[in-house]
Amino acid sequence: MSNKTPKHVADTATHKGVMKQRQRLTLIGVMGTPTSPRALLMTTSGRTIKVKLGDNTPGGKVAAIGTDTIVLQGGGRTTTLEIPR
Repeated sequence: MSNKTPKHVADTATHKGVMKQRQRLTLIGVMGTPTSPRALLMTTSGRTIKVKLGDNTPGGKVAAIGTDTIVLQGGGRTTTLEIPR
C-alpha cells in the first residue's frame, strides 16, 4: 500500500470552500483492504485522525467504512460522511 495521498484527495483538501466548515468531521480518504478498512478524517481545527472500525471519534463510534463513506454512531444518532466531491 502506498502512503502517497491520491491526487483527487489532495486537490479536494486544498480547494477553499470544499470542506463543510460547520461539520465536526470531514471524511478526506478511505484506505486499507475490504477486510481491514481505514479512514482519514479532518476536524474543524484541521487535525487529521486515522480510524478503523470500532474507534471512537468526536462524531461517534466508527460503525462502517465504505469505498467513499464512513458511518458514525453516537448519542442515539447515525451519521454518514462522504468524501467531498
